[in-house]
Amino acid sequence: MRFWMALGCLVSLVCAQSGFKITPELLASVMAKSMESNLPQTFKYKELRLVVQHVDVEGKRVLLDATTSQSKEILDELYKYKTLPDDLKRQCNDFSKVSMVAQGVEYMLRVKDGKRGIEVIYDKEACGESFDPSQKIFVDGYNRYGLDRFGHTKKENAKLKKAS
Repeated sequence: MRFWMALGCLVSLVCAQSGFKITPELLASVMAKSMESNLPQTFKYKELRLVVQHVDVEGKRVLLDATTSQSKEILDELYKYKTLPDDLKRQCNDFSKVSMVAQGVEYMLRVKDGKRGIEVIYDKEACGESFDPSQKIFVDGYNRYGLDRFGHTKKENAKLKKAS
């Protein structure tokens, strides 16, 4: 009897030591699956609207594909801010708690309007005190400062392309 109790304790100790690790990739997959059943979903802000049609997951990033006919107006609204206003910071922090951003999950909203590709990245930095939202808004692959998602300029990308 003591042998079985000791074996049971040993097995439970080994299981407790290894543990099941919840990774950002796993969380992203769970978040994408939970959103999938609610699509298509329309988001409205003032007179602006976009419709999220599809969700996918790529590593720790949840990809949201949306359509709109108001991309110029949406970009104008997004570019108004150098830092987020206090009410948007509160909303941002609330969303971060629910969406597992603090645990490493990232979101990428890809908006198609037929003219240009717009990508908005939402990650841990998005709600920071001095965060500039324009850093994470990419039109045709580049943000307002001329950098792509990896921090390269068009010239640097052209050189990299020639070198390969």
